[in-house]
Amino acid sequence: MSNQQIRDLVHTIKSKDLTPSQIDQAFGEIYLSKDTIDNQLETQEIVEQFQKVKLPTYGQAIPNTTAIAQEAGDSGLIPLLLPAVNKTYGLLGVDATNNGGGNISVSFGYTNGGDFVTLNKITLAATEVGTFTTRNAYTFDSSCYPAILVTSGTAADLTIQMLYCELVQ
Repeated sequence: MSNQQIRDLVHTIKSKDLTPSQIDQAFGEIYLSKDTIDNQLETQEIVEQFQKVKLPTYGQAIPNTTAIAQEAGDSGLIPLLLPAVNKTYGLLGVDATNNGGGNISVSFGYTNGGDFVTLNKITLAATEVGTFTTRNAYTFDSSCYPAILVTSGTAADLTIQMLYCELVQ
């Protein structure tokens, strides 16, 4: 299918009238092989146009919802925030402070209340403050949310702070 054919599938529909069902019907059968890259790119442009017209604020921070959650270290898995149901949040930053005299190693990741996936790990010397890498656009909700796990050192000497905001969904 040529690029012209991709546009022909939706050429009679205005951006504001395009629906997810029409997108699926028109572009859902494009194979993801090298010879269809032009079709894939053309489809992405149309979908991006749909998003800009229909969902311009989707995923954006809601003003005045930025907050800091703070937790003291403890043994075991420590959730940093138990999110409200049907809300989506953006993770803006996480730091850890070692308030004690020995080294502490701590893993930062996500949990579903049982399992834990480590995103990164830091080791802090006595009285050191460290920052977890959050350069990826981490989002979370009540199904999986940020947590820490102290893997060595005195957990009670640790303080964790997380900066987050609610997102438009």
